[in-house]
Amino acid sequence: MKQKNSSFIKNSATLLKNLTKSVKMIIDKNLSKYIVFAEDDIISALKKISDNKRRIIFSVTEAGVLEGVLTDGDFRRWLVTQDNIDLNQPVSKITNKNYKYFDYTEDTNKIQSVFSHEIEFIPLLDKNRHLVAIAHLKSDSIRIGDFTIDEKSPTFIIAEIGNNHNGSLELAKKLIDEAIASGADCAKFQMRDLKSLYKNAGNANDASEDLGSQYTLDLLSRFQLTTEELFTAFDYCQSQGILPLCTPWDLESLILLENYGMKAYKVASADLTNHDLLKALAKTGKPLLCSTGMATEQEIGESVKLLRELGAMYVLLHCNSTYPAPFKDVNLNYLERLREIGDCPIGYSGHERGISVSIAAVAKGAKVIEKHFTLDKTMEGNDH
Repeated sequence: MKQKNSSFIKNSATLLKNLTKSVKMIIDKNLSKYIVFAEDDIISALKKISDNKRRIIFSVTEAGVLEGVLTDGDFRRWLVTQDNIDLNQPVSKITNKNYKYFDYTEDTNKIQSVFSHEIEFIPLLDKNRHLVAIAHLKSDSIRIGDFTIDEKSPTFIIAEIGNNHNGSLELAKKLIDEAIASGADCAKFQMRDLKSLYKNAGNANDASEDLGSQYTLDLLSRFQLTTEELFTAFDYCQSQGILPLCTPWDLESLILLENYGMKAYKVASADLTNHDLLKALAKTGKPLLCSTGMATEQEIGESVKLLRELGAMYVLLHCNSTYPAPFKDVNLNYLERLREIGDCPIGYSGHERGISVSIAAVAKGAKVIEKHFTLDKTMEGNDH
């Protein structure tokens, strides 16, 4: 037994040591904050540089082909060479045409090896030189819509609706209204394609399943919104001034949510070890909020390593996947351990009764809080 424990500790130490050497790079596909058109005037480019706080912009043609790069240093060097300064001329007149770039399919370790004091941002292009993404070293903040998550930001509050709308768009809208009234930053839903997610295509009457599975499948089959209804709920969120987010449980749902334009994704505890789904989520370039409630520490480390290698932006959420979670099992001290493992912002996804534990989690550094809520605890469904 001692030998087994010694081997486990040694393997865990090796894993965590390797994690510190892993890629700490972000591949950002949210290009709007970086891009100006080649025909835009220099004044517009300078405003974009000021607004994005990155000290750099990328000039593209109307077809999306990268034309040049302009940093604040490039601008200052151009400025001191001018006798007559004309800021109304096209930015393409002053952009740097000698820039480092990679194909967007290039190995992330090779891309990272190029970063230096002089090179902090690397454009990633397709075979036609269209700007696809921007690679840069990991920053201390994550941007989701209009919200920033970092050490100085207020805690990002997620009102988790999940399937507590019980398949009713009208009830979903009432829940959104209550989320807004509570002061939450985000109203979150869940999306499943039952046919692809379950080996029995979501058949609640499958006699080979145990009663618990049959009960869950029955609820899911009856209490899902259609894709159109879910998108209508997202639209309602935006019209009322609250950010909509969603948990995709499968690749088909992720494709639909990407087509809608979701700003970030929640990864359910059950899917932290689903590396196929994690890879697909990371490739969207969107921030990922990852619950850890059903993973061992070794599994958390393995998923963090994968997300780093893919250049993903992520937050790790401490979670106890019992409904409701007993107070004695919450173990908020593990938040500190998650910060060490993930080298990232941390948060708490709580399934216990009341709000006291969430308040304590914020006091211990949680920058994201997620809580289920309902309008009526007596309604059918285990999340109520």
